[in-house]
Amino acid sequence: MPCRRRSVVFACLCLFSAAVPSHAADLYRWQDDQGNVHYTDRVPPEYVKHGYRVISEHGITIQTIKSVDEIEAAAPPPAGPTMNDRRLLMTYGNEAEILAARERKLDDLQALIELNRETVSLLEIQFRQLAKEAGDYEKQGQPIPEPLLNRIAATRKKINKYQARLEQHTAKLEQTAAEFDDDLQRYRELRSVIEKAE
Repeated sequence: MPCRRRSVVFACLCLFSAAVPSHAADLYRWQDDQGNVHYTDRVPPEYVKHGYRVISEHGITIQTIKSVDEIEAAAPPPAGPTMNDRRLLMTYGNEAEILAARERKLDDLQALIELNRETVSLLEIQFRQLAKEAGDYEKQGQPIPEPLLNRIAATRKKINKYQARLEQHTAKLEQTAAEFDDDLQRYRELRSVIEKAE
C-alpha cells in the first residue's frame, strides 16, 4: 500500500477512535510492539494502527477495530487489464488510428442526423399544406374529408417518429464522442505503461 494510503487509513482510524463514545466502565484492549496485552481507558495514539477491542464493564467485547494490516489484507487486489484494455491494444496501433475511427463514426452519425432533420423539415412542409387544405374546408363551412384527416394524422405520426430518431442519433453522437475520448485517454495510459516496461 502506498505511504499516502496508509496515512489516510491511519488518520481514519484515529478519527474513528476519537468519535467512539468513551464510557467510564469501558476498557480498551490493545497490544504493544512486544506483543504485551494492555487494558486501559484509552489506546495510545501510536498503537491505534495495530487495532484494538473495546471491552464492556462485564468483560464482553463490544467493538473490534481492525489493524491497518487487516484492512489492507481485506482490500481487493488492484485490477488488471480489462477486456476493453485488450480490445484497445489489439484494435489500434497508434493514437492516429483511434482519431480516424472516431471521425468516421461521428461523420456517419452526423449524416444520419442531417437526413432525419431534412425528412422532418419536408414532412412539416407537407403537414402545413394539409392543414391549410383542412382550414379551407372549415372556412367554407364544409366538413373536412376523412381521407384528408387521415393524411394529416399520418403525417403528424411520421414527424414524431423522425423527430424521435433525430434525438436518438444526436444523443448517440454525443455518447460516441465521449466514449472515443475515454478510449483515447486510456490508450495513452496503457501505451505509457508498456513503453516504461520495455
